Amino acid sequence: MDVLSVDLKDRGYNIYIDKGLLRNIDDILLECGIDDNIFIISDRNVAKHYLDILLSKLNTKVTGYCILEPGEQSKSIDTAKKVYEKMLEAGCNRKTTLISLGGGVVGDLTGFVAATFMRGINFVQVPTTLLSQVDSSIGGKVGVNFKNYKNIIGSFYQPKGVIIDTETLKTLDEREIINGLGEVFKYGLIMDYDFFLWLNDNLNSILKLENNYIMNIVKKSLNIKKIIVQKDEKESNIRKVLNFGHTIGHGIETLDDFNTFKHGEAVVLGMMLESLISTEMGLIDRKYYIKIIDSLSRLVSPVKFSAFEQKQIMNAIKHDKKNEKGKIVLVLPIGKGRVNIYNNVDEKLIEKSLKDGVVI
Repeated sequence: MDVLSVDLKDRGYNIYIDKGLLRNIDDILLECGIDDNIFIISDRNVAKHYLDILLSKLNTKVTGYCILEPGEQSKSIDTAKKVYEKMLEAGCNRKTTLISLGGGVVGDLTGFVAATFMRGINFVQVPTTLLSQVDSSIGGKVGVNFKNYKNIIGSFYQPKGVIIDTETLKTLDEREIINGLGEVFKYGLIMDYDFFLWLNDNLNSILKLENNYIMNIVKKSLNIKKIIVQKDEKESNIRKVLNFGHTIGHGIETLDDFNTFKHGEAVVLGMMLESLISTEMGLIDRKYYIKIIDSLSRLVSPVKFSAFEQKQIMNAIKHDKKNEKGKIVLVLPIGKGRVNIYNNVDEKLIEKSLKDGVVI
């Protein structure tokens, strides 16, 4: 078992990584200082595979559980209210620890509930998708969507621990693996170009879920993210680089009420378009731009958006929570494995990128 420590002083925690960890979850929770009064939150797809394992291992330590419908629609105030009701029925109190068993939606919602129930209770992340294992389960961002705006209500609230069992990836289809790889490729593009090249060279083995390759991408991704989070927990400065692809990507994700593109797919498309903008601004040369597009196209094919979709995406971008003083903030590549933060990008350039689309 590999253990990574996220050093945030009194809010620090460990990340436990290995295959088969769910079978030892009781022992790992003890290491996190948790021995009873546990309430589990999961979704229907994940629960059918893993809930019984947790219930059998934790037994009488579990006071109750709440099973959500899978999908982005569950990441809402209405769903949070249903969870609060279930928790009150189960007698949850300030000593209760929530366990998030699922992907990014379950994790974000569970963290939001933990941050707000009785002014804050403990929670532990048990991410079961590649996306949540490499990205959303660490860093403390929790929240819900509201009125078609992604993550517009939320907070920074750190877990007591993160337990990553890579065996859970075996129940995922290839589209869900690619959903996670969007964030993994992002790490290479923002901070480690050699990792980006390695991902390109080994993509087939990764998609086959060969254990050594999966362990490598999980550990490498988490190491990159934890370094950034330790320097800037609440995204006041350097942590903003993690938003590469996310400003335009979040706009794309809102299409058809979050039903067309998964988060990682939208981020890939966002990285393509933000790289196009970077090229138009003269920040990167065409050769590097083509390398980025060729690589990301192995995950998601470029998309041509209709005029209606372009307007919807731009509306979401203009309401993005990352904007500053009424200006759209973009993270743009400036070299191999390097990005910078810009808040002076001409809106017309963004509109043009959406209209023209990615071309080589």
